[in-house]
Amino acid sequence: MNGIAGKTACMLLAFGALASCATTPPHPAPLDVVRAKFEAVNRHDLRAVVESYAPQARLMASDFCAPRIGRSEVERTYTALFSSIADLSVRLDHVLADGNHVAVRFRVLGSAGGQRFEVPIADFFEVRDGLIVYDLGVFDNAGRPCRQ
Repeated sequence: MNGIAGKTACMLLAFGALASCATTPPHPAPLDVVRAKFEAVNRHDLRAVVESYAPQARLMASDFCAPRIGRSEVERTYTALFSSIADLSVRLDHVLADGNHVAVRFRVLGSAGGQRFEVPIADFFEVRDGLIVYDLGVFDNAGRPCRQ
């Protein structure tokens, strides 16, 4: 290409590149991702909880025998929680964010067998590209055997 046609083509390519960059929304901040995940838990919105995690996210908790990997494991974990604790809710006590890492101290509230309970938990997250890639929940498991 030469002359005006060449310049016009280059301008259109440049404009197209700028337009596509301008329409790509930035990822939410890691703290916002984690807060949204907890809000979804309180709504019992399984789909939103699962979608807050990366496809190959790694979940670990004091009552897991081994890490759980991937969204299917997130779904399995939260399906079990929501079905066994109909009134499950979480209350955030402290939240700290440092870059891609978020630490949360919170309480799980609910009832089982007619008894109300409250479990304090410390959870450590890593968020990349707007999705949770690592989730480690630490709490007193009261000596119960781990669950697969």
